[in-house]
Amino acid sequence: MGSCTQKLKQANREINQKIKKNNEMSVQLSKNQSNQTLDYIYEKGKKKVVKQIDQSMNIQNFILIQTCKFSKVYSFVSNNNNDDLAQVPGKGSKENIQIMQNNLTGRFRLMETLRVYDQNAKQYVDNLIASPLSHPNISQTHEIYQDDESIHIIHDYCSGGGLHGLNFKQGQGIAEQIALKMLFQMIESLNYLHTKGFNHGHLTYNSFQRIDESENYYIKLTDLKPIFIKPQITFEQMQYFAPEIIDDNQDYSLARDVWSIGIIFFKLLTGNLPYVSTQPYKLRLEIRKGIVSFTDLQFDKISSKSKGFLNTLLQYNPSERSDLNSIIKSPMYRRLISQTKEMSKQSSNMLMNFKQANIIQSLFLQFLVSQFCQNQQNEIYQMFNKYDKNGDAKLSKIEICDLLYQQLKSKEQAQKQVESIFKAIDTDHNGSIDCHEFIRCIVDRQALITTPNLKVIFKLLSNGKGSIRKKRFMQCFSVNQKQADDMFASITKSKRITFKVFSRTMMELV
Repeated sequence: MGSCTQKLKQANREINQKIKKNNEMSVQLSKNQSNQTLDYIYEKGKKKVVKQIDQSMNIQNFILIQTCKFSKVYSFVSNNNNDDLAQVPGKGSKENIQIMQNNLTGRFRLMETLRVYDQNAKQYVDNLIASPLSHPNISQTHEIYQDDESIHIIHDYCSGGGLHGLNFKQGQGIAEQIALKMLFQMIESLNYLHTKGFNHGHLTYNSFQRIDESENYYIKLTDLKPIFIKPQITFEQMQYFAPEIIDDNQDYSLARDVWSIGIIFFKLLTGNLPYVSTQPYKLRLEIRKGIVSFTDLQFDKISSKSKGFLNTLLQYNPSERSDLNSIIKSPMYRRLISQTKEMSKQSSNMLMNFKQANIIQSLFLQFLVSQFCQNQQNEIYQMFNKYDKNGDAKLSKIEICDLLYQQLKSKEQAQKQVESIFKAIDTDHNGSIDCHEFIRCIVDRQALITTPNLKVIFKLLSNGKGSIRKKRFMQCFSVNQKQADDMFASITKSKRITFKVFSRTMMELV
C-alpha cells in the first residue's frame, strides 16, 4: 500500500490546496462585492439579507442576517425528544440546539446557538455566507441572528429525526427499495458538495435526517459544520473512515466521502456495521485491512444491483473507487432513477401552461418556495432527476421534449412547446434548466401564492414597515442600484412596493 498511499496523500494535498484557494476566493469575493462576512453582523443596529447564489447567478435560496432579537420572530417549542436532538451531528451539544417556531409562517426550525467571539463560530458562519449551499437534500440555513453574546443560526427542522430512528427488522436492515432511495439522495447531496469544491470527511449514519415521518423517506444532509470546520475525531466517525486515511485522518479526499456513503448504505441494508471492534485500536486494524464481506446470510435477499453499488462505493483502492459524478452518470444509476414515478398530468400541464415570471417575480417566488415548500421541493427534484437523462444536473431542450412527448404523444407538439417553455423558465439564459428553475415552474402556485402566504413574506421583506423600500430590497436580494431601479420600474412607479402592488404582482403568476 506504500506507493499508493503516498500518491493518495499527494493528491489529497493538492485537493486541499485547491479547496482552500476556492474558499479564500469565495470569501474575498463576498467581502468585495457584498460586504457579507460575519464582521458585518457585529455592527449593531444594521440588518442584511444575503441571497444564496452560485457563480452562474441562478436565483436560489436566501439567508436573512439581522441583529434584532430572534424572540421577536421565533418562539421556543418544548422538546419531548431530547435524545433525538442530541443526535444532531456537527452542531455541538443538545443544549446548543433548540426547536423553534416562526411566529409569522408557523414553520418549525432548528436553532443552533454559538458564542459571538468564538473564532470557529466566526469561521463557520463566514463560510455559510460566502459559500452558500442550495440543494433539496441539504439542510437550508434560513436566518442568522446575533445578540451581545450569541449567534443564532436558523436551519431546516427535519421532524423525521436521524436514520437511527428507522425501524429495522431483527438481524436485518430496512427494505431494500427504501435503502436505495436514501442512497441516491446521499449521493446527490454529496456530489453537489464535491462539484462546489468541498468535501465532508466526517460522514456518519447520523449525518442525515429524515425530513418528516412519512413514508416518502426524503432525507437531508444536516451535518454542515464539518464541511467548513474539521472536528476532532470520534469513535463513531472512525467507523465510517476509509482504509487509506485511517492512519492520517487529516488527508481529506473526495474518495473518503464515497467510502463513508458505502458504509452507511451497508448499515441500511443489514442493520449493522461491517466491523465488530469496540476499541479504537482494534477498529483501526479492521478498517486498515479493508475487508467488507457480502457473504453473510442477510445478503442472500439483497439484489445484485445493491451489491453492485456496495462494490463500487467500497473499493479498497481509492484510485479505483468511482467518484460520485461518475456513479450518477452510470447506466445502472440512470436506469434505477428512471423507475421513479412519472410526472403527473397536472405537473406537465403546469410546465406547458407556465406563466412567465420576470426577475422580480422570480426572486419573490423563490423566497416563497424556500419558506413554504420543503416537501414539494423534494418531490419535484425526484421528477427532475428522472428526466435528467445524462445526470448533468440540468435539463436540455431534448430532455424537456422527451418529457413532454410522454404526455402529448406527439413529437411535433412537444417540439413546439419547448421553445416557449425555455423562454419562460430559463431565467439565467444559459440554454438549460436547473433544478431551481424547474421547481419554480412545477410548484403548485395556486396553493403557494395565497393572500395569507403573501402577507407573511411581505412582512419579512418589508421588515414590518408597511412597504418594501428600494434600499431594503437591494439589501434583501444583493442587487445594485440600477438593477433595483429596473425591477421596481417593471411593477411600480414608486420607490417603494406596497402590499397591494406586491400582491398584484405575485397573483399574476397564478
